[in-house]
Amino acid sequence: MRIFAALALPPRVIARIVGWQEEQKKLHPSLRWVKEDNLHITLRFFGNLESGALNRIRSVLENWKPGHLGFSLERVGTFGGRGSPSVYWLGGDFPPQVTEIAGRLGRIPDERGRYGGGTFIPHLTVARRKGGPVPMPAFPGEVRGVLSTMWLVNSTLTPEGPEYEFLETYDLNGN
Repeated sequence: MRIFAALALPPRVIARIVGWQEEQKKLHPSLRWVKEDNLHITLRFFGNLESGALNRIRSVLENWKPGHLGFSLERVGTFGGRGSPSVYWLGGDFPPQVTEIAGRLGRIPDERGRYGGGTFIPHLTVARRKGGPVPMPAFPGEVRGVLSTMWLVNSTLTPEGPEYEFLETYDLNGN
């Protein structure tokens, strides 16, 4: 299993992003847009793990109950080389609890034995470059929402892109 932990986005936010993506697809055919069902805020990607590590992840997720967390998406950003970005994302203002849980998950080694390090940038991946020109999508305008759910996800790679299996769901209020 290729495991990652993520925050689920509210349906209203997803609908807004999907509408924006539809407009941008026409303008930027050199990008491969993330499918509606795959939109989320990744907290940590672990890859293929043994059951012991999976149990540690579950324990961290089960015990994190910060309550509902307001956020806003306020900018477009990229990861990758300056002249050749590979990932396009929306980022913005997230409460410090999001960085805190990413840090806790970073204390659990991934499939290669690496721990999370560096600066965590909460973001929503919206597209990946598949070749051609290096576009910068227009910003959709501020998007606000409330995070209330976290997932433990298995990602299977397919020729059409990743397919997600939602293994467990966690309510941030603990209900």
